[in-house]
Amino acid sequence: MRRAALCIVAGIVFGVTPVSARAASMKWTVVELSMTPRTDDVAPGWKVRLQADGAGMYIESGAGDAKPIPLTVSEATLQRVKLGEHAVKSGRCETKAKNIAKTGEKTIRYEIADKTAECTFNYSDDAGLMGAAATFQAIAETMQRGKQLEHDLRYDRLGLDADMEQLVAAQKGGSAIEIENIAPVLQALVQDDHVIDRVRRRAARLLQDVGAPVPAGYDPNSNEQ
Repeated sequence: MRRAALCIVAGIVFGVTPVSARAASMKWTVVELSMTPRTDDVAPGWKVRLQADGAGMYIESGAGDAKPIPLTVSEATLQRVKLGEHAVKSGRCETKAKNIAKTGEKTIRYEIADKTAECTFNYSDDAGLMGAAATFQAIAETMQRGKQLEHDLRYDRLGLDADMEQLVAAQKGGSAIEIENIAPVLQALVQDDHVIDRVRRRAARLLQDVGAPVPAGYDPNSNEQ
């Protein structure tokens, strides 16, 4: 989960003001980004595919039994992934600068009516395209951390404390977004009285932060650290 490929996320476009009329402002019908990590990276390859109405999916590559995980994103997130459209359409994606660190090969694709526009890049001089990639990567990180929590809840409960600490830090730093997509596992943690209270409390507060239901009978403000 500590992936070098996610380093470009920090603070690129998360201050963009969203446009209110989603359907009117979006010309594309589908946008997706697939990530192929460096050969020395233990992170899986993945794809996030989003429709203009905010519905989408996350899927990891390289696993024969991998199934798409449905997700939804906010209008503000849709506006950020739109920012790469101009660079992709104009074909100006990869930087011409030398000695840029390899962070993983990214392919972004916009589907507009019966046409498509796509490009593959490691790093771009276009801030909009880098911002769109950062947004996709933040969505993917959330989904990956949710999968790790599911795994550790079942097989490694001792690992949950570190998992949750890292998720909270990622959410605060902006490298994990749309947390409501992993609400079911957070709710499962809150409901499980075999999970240590610090983990349950952090899970409950994340649910509160995104406006997702907190299981009845648990007070996330009890036993303050």
